[in-house]
Amino acid sequence: MNELDASIAEVTVYADRALVTRRGTIHLDSGEHEIRVNNLPEFQRESLRVSGQGPENTRILDIDIRTAFYSRATDDEILTLQTELELLQQQQQLLAARQDALNDRRKWLRALGEQSRDFARGLAQGQMKPQDCADFFTFASQQALEDAKAAQDLEALMRQVEQDIAAKQRELAQKQGYTHPDRLSALVIVELPQSADITFDLSYIVMNASWYPQYDVRVQMNDEGSSGEVDLSYVGMVQQATGERWENVALSLSTARPSLAAILPELEPWYLHVYIPPPPIVPMAAAAPAMHSRALMKQAASGEANTYGSSASQADMASMRMPAMISTTTVEQTGTAYVFHAGRSVDIPSDNSPHKTAISHDAIPCELDYVCAPAIEENAHQRATITNTTERVFLPGEAHIFLGGAYVGTTQVKMTAPNEKFKIFLGIDDSIKVKRELIENTVDKGILLQNDLRRITYGYRITVHNYSAYPRKIVLRDHLPIPQHERIKIKAQSIQPAPTERTKMEIMTWRFTLPADDKYTIEYRFLVEHPRDLQVIGLPPT
Repeated sequence: MNELDASIAEVTVYADRALVTRRGTIHLDSGEHEIRVNNLPEFQRESLRVSGQGPENTRILDIDIRTAFYSRATDDEILTLQTELELLQQQQQLLAARQDALNDRRKWLRALGEQSRDFARGLAQGQMKPQDCADFFTFASQQALEDAKAAQDLEALMRQVEQDIAAKQRELAQKQGYTHPDRLSALVIVELPQSADITFDLSYIVMNASWYPQYDVRVQMNDEGSSGEVDLSYVGMVQQATGERWENVALSLSTARPSLAAILPELEPWYLHVYIPPPPIVPMAAAAPAMHSRALMKQAASGEANTYGSSASQADMASMRMPAMISTTTVEQTGTAYVFHAGRSVDIPSDNSPHKTAISHDAIPCELDYVCAPAIEENAHQRATITNTTERVFLPGEAHIFLGGAYVGTTQVKMTAPNEKFKIFLGIDDSIKVKRELIENTVDKGILLQNDLRRITYGYRITVHNYSAYPRKIVLRDHLPIPQHERIKIKAQSIQPAPTERTKMEIMTWRFTLPADDKYTIEYRFLVEHPRDLQVIGLPPT
């Protein structure tokens, strides 16, 4: 039996797992040998792969996996933590024993003091001298004070040791990363035609490892504030609790992620059912006798006791159960996934805490504008439209936004392919004032008496004022009401100026450049017609 020391050389981290590659070299004589690689964590056993490099005609004959059972962890760092924890617990037990001994002495001293009446008898009989009594009381008083101080010191030490034990337990739980100390061993049977060195690569997939993207977006505007540049830092946050330390490894981050891409989606029939109202609820007083009689008849027929209605309810629940879908992972393929290789070797402990790995740092152009929807709030939000001019895909993740060096807040970056655009908001710009007011709300009373119809005209005015020293690109959105009843009619009478865009859902968008210290006014009117006896919800009060 030959033992191979194969350290971790490469790790590729996916969204919910990692591919670990160990590498080691050993010198073997010619013939058949059994190689053992010990101290492996729990991994997906079917994922184990072994390859080797040696002299010509070297053959790997078999691969097997064995489990080694241990009473405690084998990792040196964890062993050190466990030893330190045990020492602290022993110290806690010693302090508790000292507290017990001190309490016993204080009880003895108190009991001795309660016998002071014997001192008076001894003085009266001439068996004791006054000085003896004085010396005793002085000793008892000093000893009581010393014991009280010792008790306080012991309590303080006990509290400190308890806190140290709790901290050490938290550290140990974080670094262990797995629930049991058992380890796996890989057995490789190899045949060599001659004596030589052979290098083995062992790879396996471990769970409890993942990575997610995070971004720092630093926006620098030009003097006019219409465009700028974004310093975008793309960072991979890697965490793992696999039970083994990744020390000085070549780290890669893959965008391949679990999906159902390997399963062809098949459509199921789309059924429409007629709604059947539930049966009326029978009052409890009237229902109880009937239920009781039916239950007694059922028990008499079956010879079993059963809770009323339990069989029917369980059958109904069983009929409502749906088969669980199992999500699988697609294999990384060229053209469908990106792999980010770290520029240097990294160390990532098995503590399940996130560790940063820089992916890229790019300067990307952006366009700035100001978006407002005064029907919701009368504020102008500054927005940056960023084009991904890199060759990398931006995965969904949290982004920390900075504007001119000041921290703005956080946002979410969506999946962004190369040459695709994404938008981030940079906060409210108080130099742009927006106001929306109702300027007309009239009822046509002439038509009110004819055809029993009610016609109301509404008018709104929106004013945008740019108080900054430079022109600003403005995107303003508003809307018209949409009837959801066939007897309600809506007609736009005038919209000045005409919106740049107007959707079928009556969302209107105006895009314009507002000069410095200038204002832009929008006015629109619409007519609402409905029967007088029909109450319409959602309109401003008349």
